[in-house]
Amino acid sequence: MDRITANDVPDTADTDRIIAEEYERLIASPLFTRSPVLSRLLQFLVEHRLRGGRSAPKAYAIATEALGRSADFDPAVDSYPRVMVGRLRTLLDRYYAETAWVHRLRVPQGSYEIVVQHRAAPPAARSGEETVEAGDVMPSTTPAGAVAPPPARAGVQAAPGGRPVWRWLTLLLVAILLIGAAWWVSDNRGRLFGSDLVPMPLLEVSTPSSGETAPSRAIARGLDGRLRDGLRRFDLVDLRSARAPANTPAADRADYRLDVSIVRQLEAERAEVTLVLNRVADQRTIWSQQFDLVGNQMPRFEAVDTAIAQIAGDYGVIVRDQLQRHPDNFAPGFACLAQFNRMRQMRTTTNARQIEACLRATLDRNPHDPVALNALSLLRFGDWQQLRGTPAGAAAFAEARSLAERAYENGSGSAAGQFAMARANFYSGNCAGGVAMGEAAARLNPYDSDLAGFLGLFKLACDQPEAGAALLQRSLDLDASYPGVPAVTLAFIRSQGGDQDAAMAILDRVPSTSTREPQFVMVRAIVLARQGRLPEARALWRRLVAYTKQPKDASPEKVLQQFVISPVVITRSAAALRDSGVVTALAS
Repeated sequence: MDRITANDVPDTADTDRIIAEEYERLIASPLFTRSPVLSRLLQFLVEHRLRGGRSAPKAYAIATEALGRSADFDPAVDSYPRVMVGRLRTLLDRYYAETAWVHRLRVPQGSYEIVVQHRAAPPAARSGEETVEAGDVMPSTTPAGAVAPPPARAGVQAAPGGRPVWRWLTLLLVAILLIGAAWWVSDNRGRLFGSDLVPMPLLEVSTPSSGETAPSRAIARGLDGRLRDGLRRFDLVDLRSARAPANTPAADRADYRLDVSIVRQLEAERAEVTLVLNRVADQRTIWSQQFDLVGNQMPRFEAVDTAIAQIAGDYGVIVRDQLQRHPDNFAPGFACLAQFNRMRQMRTTTNARQIEACLRATLDRNPHDPVALNALSLLRFGDWQQLRGTPAGAAAFAEARSLAERAYENGSGSAAGQFAMARANFYSGNCAGGVAMGEAAARLNPYDSDLAGFLGLFKLACDQPEAGAALLQRSLDLDASYPGVPAVTLAFIRSQGGDQDAAMAILDRVPSTSTREPQFVMVRAIVLARQGRLPEARALWRRLVAYTKQPKDASPEKVLQQFVISPVVITRSAAALRDSGVVTALAS
């Protein structure tokens, strides 16, 4: 095959011509016609190059000039340009994979610059007897117009004794074994997890039953809108707008129905609202709540926010009902995600590896699911916390962050995608990025108690105590059923503020599944000491030291480092342990 030589490399004018011609072909292709955002991005990068830009454009320019972001865009916080350039890179690869090309456009990894990649001729089909040539394509990082070294020609020579025959036989045997192994894994996964994703439960919200007066109908419409707005924001419930007709196929019928009734009392300017959640299959009521709306509560109906969170939350009434009915179902899709959330709330890792397997099976079937990517990322961050300082821990962290980036890339408009990246930024020490993306996630789902709680933790660790405490309280207000770490942290804040009774009241409501957690033991010890119950407090501390496998005289900082990530939290907690008398001031 003829090779391109140094003298054949196009000059700058020819390079610009190639870029312009390739751009016209790309922009007219169906792939780019269906992707207007990536088409605009490609146009911007090409025009920057053709205008004589000597360096790659900056992320800020890409965001504001090509991607429509506002002038206050902060590239240090938002990775949107990098994500979109990554998508453009993938789309270019897809286009050229189906095109016989001599010159192609490429955006090298780690760069925002358009470059040209050259090769001598389009690839031709080779027979098994042809000489195999190495380096058919020049390196992708060769800038347009640069001189690339001619690739080496490597002929395959037969060794004495017919070694190539044995080599091919060996390769054939290995290939057969690999195919067999792949078949076994695929077949085994099918038996373990099934071939289809388990869909999210379908929830139907009935039209609120109310009076016939105009004010009553207005209240009903407002309440219906608030309920639908909240329920649609959760990932583990699909919302249906109206009751299915009688002839609807069984697979398309709702799994749950939320009945809403309003009784308005004119003289008292109040309305009594009743919510009843029914399981459609057997028409059984599994949850109900009644509350009053008075005065100015009715225009916004914020009083129903707790009901929304409790019904549709990641470990809400619907998820718990499904788990109760199918406790051993780890099938990909909803069933696996429900098991994941049960594991989180029950604070047990018994089924962690089985859940990891079903999450990976879920992603095998839908690699772009931000909810599953977010869940697996969180699971791997949990592995990292247990293995910090080891090669396995480093590998877990790297995969967790990569999964978070994929969740954001595939779901930047979802709370799951945004919060996955918020968590990754926080664990990487990027408070600004973590808080900004966490706030974006909270705006996408302001009804999620779990999200509010962990964003509160992030803000506390990032030295935003007032905002953090408010979010922790919001988390408990939305759903105090399974408060966990956010509740324990709020108890610590109340104790630091001098209200030991309020702190102990919060701790007393924490489910037993969380009372074995080291954070709970630490905070309870501090509160007990401040209530004057020092022997009990020190007994809890000794238990915590033993749990972390530290020496009896270990400093609080050393003990806390075994289960707390943030240095700020470690410093504050150690000071509280000393100040309360749980440990002596001289402990080191």
